Amino acid sequence: MNPQSATPAAPIEFWFGSADLHHSPPEPLRKRWFQRSDRFDEEIRSRFGTAVELALNGQLAYWRDTLVGQLGLILLCDQFTRNLYRGSAQAFAGDAQALEISQALVRDNVHTQLGLHQRAFAGMPLEHSELAEVQNQSVAYFDQIQRDYAANSPDSTEKDAKAATGYYRFAVAHQNVIQQFGRYPHRNQALGRQSTPEEQDWLDNGGGF
Repeated sequence: MNPQSATPAAPIEFWFGSADLHHSPPEPLRKRWFQRSDRFDEEIRSRFGTAVELALNGQLAYWRDTLVGQLGLILLCDQFTRNLYRGSAQAFAGDAQALEISQALVRDNVHTQLGLHQRAFAGMPLEHSELAEVQNQSVAYFDQIQRDYAANSPDSTEKDAKAATGYYRFAVAHQNVIQQFGRYPHRNQALGRQSTPEEQDWLDNGGGF
């Protein structure tokens, strides 16, 4: 794949079902995001494996010039990496780049130009960080989404409010893990880190995301 042939809208359309930055994805599509599926991973590899490599190598930096490109890069570097490189350190190779873009979107208040689900994934790099101060940013970010899409909001639906609350609760759950361990124990094996007895007990009892 030539870098110029990789389009920013492609990963967005694949992930959300439309390149429209306010599109509300259907439930079956949303379920694929958080359920492990070898078939889904292979589909991402077939369609976007080369684009992910280009992004990780900095060859798609020009995407940052637009909001579509910024969200597209976050998907490639923060989401698709986790599908393509499950169980290896490479799964987190794009985290720093994705976090930089995500924090810039928040700093410039550009994230508010996105729909609910697009906005949530624009903030996922905050949630994925192992830094306590970034976790504070993450919870604040998702709390704002929850408030913006509260059931009494004129631009929200009951379904939106439920989804927004779910995103917030998940952010809090991630922060709780970082507060308890200072890192995500479920990454230890992939990153070659030795788990503490407390972390291993947590993992043995179903810990992880």
